[in-house]
Amino acid sequence: MKYIHIIALSAVAAVSLVGCNNENPALYTQENKSNDLRGVTVATYMESTSTRTTAEYETTKLAFYWTRGDKVWLHDIGETPEFVQNSGDNIDNQLNVSGKDKVRNAGFYFPTPLNKASYPVRYTGYPTPAVDKVTIKAAQNQAKPNKGEHIKTDGDCGVGSFTRGADGNYSFYLKHCASYLTFTPFFSKGFAPSVRLTQIKVSADQAIAGTYDIEDSGLDLDSRPLAEPSNRNITLTLNGGGNDGFTIPAVSTPETNAGIMVVAPGEYTNFTIEYTLYDQETKVRGTVITKLGHVILKAGRNKRLSPDLDVRYYASDQYYMWDAQPGEHYWKGASKQPYLNGKYGDSYAKVGADSRWYNTVAHPGKASRLATNNLNANELMWLAYYGVPHWDSSMWTIMGHLYAGGMWLRNLDVIATTQKTTRERMKAVSPKGIDFTAYAQYDNFGAFVYTNNNIIPHRPRPTNGYFFLPTTGFYNNGRLYHISSRGYIWSSTPRAQSSSKVAQGYNFYISRYEVHTGYGDRWNGIYQHVTR
Repeated sequence: MKYIHIIALSAVAAVSLVGCNNENPALYTQENKSNDLRGVTVATYMESTSTRTTAEYETTKLAFYWTRGDKVWLHDIGETPEFVQNSGDNIDNQLNVSGKDKVRNAGFYFPTPLNKASYPVRYTGYPTPAVDKVTIKAAQNQAKPNKGEHIKTDGDCGVGSFTRGADGNYSFYLKHCASYLTFTPFFSKGFAPSVRLTQIKVSADQAIAGTYDIEDSGLDLDSRPLAEPSNRNITLTLNGGGNDGFTIPAVSTPETNAGIMVVAPGEYTNFTIEYTLYDQETKVRGTVITKLGHVILKAGRNKRLSPDLDVRYYASDQYYMWDAQPGEHYWKGASKQPYLNGKYGDSYAKVGADSRWYNTVAHPGKASRLATNNLNANELMWLAYYGVPHWDSSMWTIMGHLYAGGMWLRNLDVIATTQKTTRERMKAVSPKGIDFTAYAQYDNFGAFVYTNNNIIPHRPRPTNGYFFLPTTGFYNNGRLYHISSRGYIWSSTPRAQSSSKVAQGYNFYISRYEVHTGYGDRWNGIYQHVTR
């Protein structure tokens, strides 16, 4: 029996067109003779439409390669059998010689003579492809950044034609039929290496996954399955997902975290992308959602998506002792800043001579430095009484790590309107009728203490008229407490010194189940939040 040997030169699939790749023209000369082959068919590809079964993102486009186990179908119209799959290839031999896991060129053997002017050809997937069906999987898995070995099992497909030239050789032009999304998200503020991109989920109103018919002309999009939950989304799991995944660079870098997804071509509405992040140190998981709306994905084309992930960011240099000098933050000059609860750092202010030390002004004085424009003690109590707190468990970041949780609170202008009062009166007197900026409280601890447990368990809709207070915790004697569980605000009002002789200031905190007014030692490092 004679075999036909077809050499396919793989190239790159992307947006721009380039010339044919005819490198190594004599590569198979000796092999041809030894196998008594009728001819050698060289398949050349053009970047905009032709690809192969594994992909990597290079500069501005996807580069595709041949890999072990690739199979193609030859359509011998009118003959029996009508479809013939290649019975061998030279991919393994090339891999063994090169020591690599992919090759640009591949030779395929067919156990049938070729004598027609042309033959349709199909590629329908791996490892057990059907000749007339292609399944674009709803669950795709990629092990390494920018290594798309998985696409041949997840719906990659193509059609083309073996066409005989004037020299008797056949040319093989393969046109890919699926669409491809390459994700290279980044976070310009910078994440620690422990923050991982674990999975990417794409969804739309229409079916983007499922089983489609394939013909010699390509995917039959009229065979698109009816939209249902199982096919309206595709999830790409990265490096096993769960608590692992790809790292997230500060600039778009395909080599670091490019994820490649196979998607059915088509026109989509409510096209939404969800990026799931996990911090291996803080154990916080969260999702960043990007809504693209109306999207058209063309067969054989790749669309690169490189968002700067929209994660609420807080600078790490905003923790201060009470009314410290502006710029003299708690960890100024320190090489390290504790970012996990209970962790300790030694480079904090310990004596009054340190420029980071708190203001020692006595009550009824008031803040005159950083906390000058903070809410005073009376305003904090109005906030606790009438702030209509809404808990939000969403993710945010500080010090390069992920944390979660915070409270939406009405701003004081809105409170003044709803309570039919004025901002001037709210400054002058608390809801209790006491002016805590003048009241010498001393050991009457309970006078200012108030807890509101009436928490609405979701963010307000809309958020206009509210501000968000994250659970940034606080530092005490160099140790971090309550990050991801409490958020604090310093007031501009010092507390009258109690019998303990400890310098304190009025403050306010939120947690999942309460908002609270109280006091804190002035040497505590509390985040300087904007509350107006």
